[in-house]
Amino acid sequence: MVFTDKINIVMHHSSQGMYKKNILSKSLNIEVFKSSCSILLIFFLLVVGSRVVGYFEQAAEGYIDPSIIMNVVFLRFPDFITLLIPLSFFLGVMITVSRLYAEREIYGFFSVGLAPINLVKFLLPQAIIYFVLTLILSLFLAPYTKAISQELLSTDSYKEQINSIKPQKIFSLKDGSGFIYADEVIDQNLIRIKFLRTNSKKSFLVTAEELKTKENLDNFELNFIKGSLYQDLFAESSSIVSNFGDLKLSLDIDESQLETISLTKLFDYSSSSDDASFQWNVSIPITIIVLLFMGVYMSSVSPRQGRFAVILPGMLMYVTYLSLLILGRESIAENPNSAVGLWWVHLLFAMVLVIYISKDKISLNIISGGIWKESKYSKFPLGLILLLLLFWLVI
Repeated sequence: MVFTDKINIVMHHSSQGMYKKNILSKSLNIEVFKSSCSILLIFFLLVVGSRVVGYFEQAAEGYIDPSIIMNVVFLRFPDFITLLIPLSFFLGVMITVSRLYAEREIYGFFSVGLAPINLVKFLLPQAIIYFVLTLILSLFLAPYTKAISQELLSTDSYKEQINSIKPQKIFSLKDGSGFIYADEVIDQNLIRIKFLRTNSKKSFLVTAEELKTKENLDNFELNFIKGSLYQDLFAESSSIVSNFGDLKLSLDIDESQLETISLTKLFDYSSSSDDASFQWNVSIPITIIVLLFMGVYMSSVSPRQGRFAVILPGMLMYVTYLSLLILGRESIAENPNSAVGLWWVHLLFAMVLVIYISKDKISLNIISGGIWKESKYSKFPLGLILLLLLFWLVI
């Protein structure tokens, strides 16, 4: 009878421990989910807002049709979300776990026999959901919608630009080297036109009754009919004026795309290497798992430091991770036959993570982050490095 009572007591305490762990797991996941979604929404609105403003600037200069802007932005949603999910989840984990340390709630987890690795296990199902979602978006949906948006924005030849000119509207060539104005457009022929062409060497203005165009293999031919030519408009000497009945000019065909708005290396990269694109698309979901461990183990703070003391070193770690992936992707694109892929980046940060976790055993306090958390002066070089990396990503 006494033995049975002892078994019941042990089972009772065991069930209570399991119940407490389930409550703590649920609470942790909800907090991380809320923080991640809030951060994702903020970054998403910032990216979309910057894109809308950038596209309208391009439309104001005559590079794109304003009516397609919202369609293009909508098509880029999967691409934006794919790249923002890992960052949002990482920051969500760091903010939540650092708050638990700062407010000493973490000891509620430790009191039931939990350790940081248990926090990782609690959050792993949520991370796997983000991993699968990001993998689907990155491999299937985002490339498809991005290609459609690029087709809407593309103006690969002068012919497409000329054909898109509307009457009584000033149209700027995409390379910024000239302007065209036409009173009428009849069967893709421009009537009563004014054409200004400028470059570093010379400039000229053509006024003509009609403009006909012809696209050749390596140039685009402009045939002006009945007009006048004004040369050296911005020179100190007087300009040369000549009248003509038929004037033909040729423009070198420029296959370049529209100038990108911002964050070119992240959102607007275009690679001719399928291997580089595939490894990049797979690497983005993989970062979620690595960042989960980093977020949990890098978020330990003392009550005096505050919950946001780890955000700066955490962001530096994330931006460095992302920058190395971008450098690796560009290296693969430039050397398609190279056997070196992006896997070394993940392996490198996995090794850094292992060293960080084992810091107490190997007594590497510098790697542990203790110095940069305690010293206020150490945050200045960290902030400078982070700023330089962010600047490199933006340009």
